[in-house]
Amino acid sequence: MTTESDIRAAVVAGTFYPSDSSSLQAAVCSHLRGATEGIAEKRPRALIVPHAGYTYSGSTAGRGYGLVSDDAGFERVVVLAPSHRTSMRTVSVGAYDAFATPLGDVPVDVAACRGLAAGCALVTSRTDAHASEHALEVQLPFIQTVLPAARLVPMVCGQLDLAQVREVATALVQDLWQNNTLWVVSTDFTHFGSSFRYTPFHDEVPRRLEELDQGAIDCIRRQDCQAFWDYVERTQTTICGRVPIAILLAALEQVGGTECALLEYTTSGRLSGDFSHSVSYAALAVTEPGEDGPQAEESEETGMVLNASDRKVLLALARDTIATALRGETLDEPSPGGLPDVLTIDAACFVTLHTNKGRLRGCIGHLEASEPLFQNVINNARSAAFRDYRFSPLTEAEFDDIDIEISVLTPSCRIPGIDSFELGRHGIILTKGGARAVFLPQVAPEQKWDKETTLRHLAMKAGLGSDAWREGAELAVFEAIVFGELERGNGEPA
Repeated sequence: MTTESDIRAAVVAGTFYPSDSSSLQAAVCSHLRGATEGIAEKRPRALIVPHAGYTYSGSTAGRGYGLVSDDAGFERVVVLAPSHRTSMRTVSVGAYDAFATPLGDVPVDVAACRGLAAGCALVTSRTDAHASEHALEVQLPFIQTVLPAARLVPMVCGQLDLAQVREVATALVQDLWQNNTLWVVSTDFTHFGSSFRYTPFHDEVPRRLEELDQGAIDCIRRQDCQAFWDYVERTQTTICGRVPIAILLAALEQVGGTECALLEYTTSGRLSGDFSHSVSYAALAVTEPGEDGPQAEESEETGMVLNASDRKVLLALARDTIATALRGETLDEPSPGGLPDVLTIDAACFVTLHTNKGRLRGCIGHLEASEPLFQNVINNARSAAFRDYRFSPLTEAEFDDIDIEISVLTPSCRIPGIDSFELGRHGIILTKGGARAVFLPQVAPEQKWDKETTLRHLAMKAGLGSDAWREGAELAVFEAIVFGELERGNGEPA
């Protein structure tokens, strides 16, 4: 019989996540519903997900767990989490029969844990490493919800060097890289601010913070353990789960034949508006080629489905916003409860205005999701009409001849060079020094530009020389769902 001492009790219920079982279940399910909206099925072999309080990182974690279904054949979950409070040079599987949460107990695969400890000198059964560790615990309610019958292999990772990382990875691959086993890496990304003793820059913090994280994410997506390890060493970026990530990457190098996609990226600074103290969160999925499923930054859409009715609502909202402002009135904004759920999900968009002759008349948008889609459309429609510095404010006389186009964006992803930029599929962002410019995916085809011509115009849009993109510039791409009141074949670049 399992005794109370054999069960690791929940220690962060009520702080990192709700302590009431019904409230906790509702919170997890709400994050999962948002995460799976419009995402095609694909069976992951491993996930990388954050472990902050659900208020901050729950939706990002849900984006990863939203790919997991109870009929996927997973009977076991290996969770690799960092040790925040116990200093050790080993990895601990603890000595428990189960882990408790308000949703019940998660049974431990005791035989697997004992086998790892017996077969690898770096794997121990220290319970003190688990006693107050939140990074593993916050994953459990998600696991209980998507895989209610799964057994757990709980691994808290200490401060290992790269050789030790590879040794642990070898042991795990030998015993636990199996079709019935899902791997989960629990990690937050950069912890920025004086309270974290990490302030490598002081200006343009949101942009530079994302670039810093994307450098690490690029290494992960390439599944290059050495490159990731070197990047963290060189930048000293404060990724708390760098050892668990490295163990996964070392294991993937041994296994081979897998792909890794970024599903979502955000920061607490973006959510709170305070970048003086910010933690970054990302969700990534490791899958095998040939399976159908989410291609996040590689898909042709944003991970959400906008049907004809949804698009009509957004276009009408944009037009009503501009019309109301021209009358000098305040828009009576719709209640989120009265809109389709997909329009209330945080998403970034651009609103573009053209004249009836196809000439650009305004284009304003956001590259990062910071508010519900319908609200982003309202704000960007108003800005495109009246605040695009390239044009005088729209007049009432022009209004009836204006066509509105909306582009709903995926998260952007840095690319190593122009070869990774696909005309017609990707929008592109160029950053160099303090200059930045963006073209939406439809711009290059409308202008009949090739890649180099697109980059030359983009550099000039940023106020740089036409060849500035060739050296020292950073490039990132994104995709978009594009729809408008009028299908157009030519116009000016937005």
